[in-house]
Parts: sequence; structure tokens; C-alpha cells
Amino acid sequence: MSFKLKVRNFIYINWIIFLLFNNYLNSETYWVRHGWQLFKSSGDARILSLGGAASTDFGTTISPLFNPASSINLAVQNLSYTHQNRFAGIINSDLIGFVNKSDEKGINLIIMHESIDKIPDTRKLLLDYGYDGIPGTGDIGENNGILDDGERLDNEKIKYINQNQLGIHLSTAWLIDRINLGLALKILNHSIGHRYGHGIGFDIGMLMETWKNGTVALVIKDFTTSWHVWDSGNIERSKPIIVFGLSHSIDFDRYPLIVKGLADVSFNANGRAINDDFNFGKFGGNINTGVNIIYDYKLALRVGRNIFGSISAGVGLSWDNISLDYALIPEPNQSNFGSTSMISLTVDTDWLQKLVKIPNP
Repeated sequence: MSFKLKVRNFIYINWIIFLLFNNYLNSETYWVRHGWQLFKSSGDARILSLGGAASTDFGTTISPLFNPASSINLAVQNLSYTHQNRFAGIINSDLIGFVNKSDEKGINLIIMHESIDKIPDTRKLLLDYGYDGIPGTGDIGENNGILDDGERLDNEKIKYINQNQLGIHLSTAWLIDRINLGLALKILNHSIGHRYGHGIGFDIGMLMETWKNGTVALVIKDFTTSWHVWDSGNIERSKPIIVFGLSHSIDFDRYPLIVKGLADVSFNANGRAINDDFNFGKFGGNINTGVNIIYDYKLALRVGRNIFGSISAGVGLSWDNISLDYALIPEPNQSNFGSTSMISLTVDTDWLQKLVKIPNP
């Protein structure tokens, strides 16, 4: 399949999905900040150990999640897998990334899944008997719909529900006059208990080497505003997030050593948040930074600062056809859930096929 045909099919798929969601244009719409959190919190051990400052990073097949323009720089036929366990095991997530390059360009695919099990459903459990806790006395607080002193919940009626999110990220990129331009399609399937919803969004990105060993990036996430349509007919929409990125590498001639510094500055049009590093009018803003120290292209030491102000760290080991990365990521100080350990594995699928190939008798 030619590259032009791939791009044409990519555009056709996007247009068909838009037409499907166009039927919900008359539904009630809400602007939300955390509707696409799965795409904002996901990543592999390499990127998250660098504090998520990845708009100029193209080390793994997960990089296009942060900037679709990086998909043009990825290695051919690489597959990566990451498992993450957060908040003392409450949240479990898996991420698989794959790049298909039959020619110079190709399509990068990322599949994400996140689950939270046994969430207590405390709706309609209030024994609304008032301050005396006795039904039918007509005292203050009875049948007011508020948990007052003396009232309680009926523990025997507590039910548990599960939350699952499945995300698909497709990206491709073009090289135009020394500038990498990328486009990504995002699809989200979100279910909570018996409720479910489907979402669609688009990201665009740019990468350019402006000086020797220096790269700048511009990413607009949800640039058309992302939509998430629930089975109730309500629509959650997310406004764009604009990210400016910068990185610079220092090569040491006498030693097989590379030190790369990265920084991202993001502006969130969805409004302000407690963890913002700065505010610009109605925009909230964050700064992510990271340092990647690579020795002989085999050993990497990493440190970063993420959007929560926490310091992350990691280590990476690379061989010819396989790499292994580890990250230690502290949760926000207010959560009291400690730190998260993450391991990512990346393999060359051509090498893997040869390794498991059964010889002919």
C-alpha cells in the first residue's frame, strides 16, 4: 500500500467517525477539564521518568502520544508494552505501542486500557430519618436528602461498580521543508457501571531542528475540541491544550556520553487547576522538565519534574533489538499513596519473529 493511499484512508476514517458523531450535535453539552484523562496520564517508563516532557522526544513508539510529529522518526517495526499500577493498586493500566513502516513513512498505533474495580456505589442508600435516626417522627432533617447527624447509610444495599477506559491513538507525520508535521486521531470508550460513552478527538504537532542538536516543538491537543458522548445523550467537550517544547543535546567527544535536556510549557484552555505552575488569564499552565543521560547508547539515567511538581526518576538498558526501561514516579503529596513503579519493554518485531521462528524439518 502506497503512502498516499495510507493518508487517504486515514482521512476517510476520520471523516466517517465525524459523521457518526454529528448526529449528537443537538444534545446538551458540558465543558470539562478531565474528560480525556486517560490520554493525559498515560505514557511509558522512559517518558514518564522524564517528567512527561516529551514533545521533542522520539525514543519510543509511545512518543506520538505527546507529539504526533515524532512518529516520522521512530524505528521500523518496533513494539512496546507498559504496565502501570497506581494509587496502591487501585488503578491498573496497560499500554501497547506499534509502528508500521513498510516505506519511509507509516502509521503509529497506541492502545491504552485503564480499569478501576470495586468502586462503592453509595447512591440511594441514605436512611433519611432525621437527627433522631427514627423514621416517621417528623423531626428536623427527615427526608431532606442530606446526611445529617444521627443518620446513616444502609450498608446492606451497597453495590460495587467498575470503571474501564479503552483508548486508541493513531498518528502519522510528513516531512515538509525540514519540519515534521503530524496528525493524530484519538478514540475513547469509557464505561462506569452500566453507563458508557464514546469519544473522538484530534491532535496536531510540529517538530523542527532549529540549531545543531536543538529541537523545538509545538503541539495542539484537542485542536478541534474533543467530544465524549454518553449513552444519556449528554456530551462532554474538552478545549485545546497548547504545548511548546524545547530540547538540546550535548555530545562529549572524548566519551560515549550524551546529555539531553527537555522542557515543555503547556497552556490549558479548560481553565485553572490547583496543580498549575502558573496562570495566564483564564488559562492554566504547567512546566515539565527532564534530563536524559545516555552512556554508549546502552545505559540511560533519567530524572524529571511532572505536572504535579513531583520529581520522577528512571533507568534504561538498551541492546541491539530490545530495550528495558524502569521509572519511579511519586504520586501527588496530597494523595498519601506513595510512589509508583513502572516497567516498559520495547522489542524489534522482525528480530522477535526470527527468534521464535520454528525451523522446517
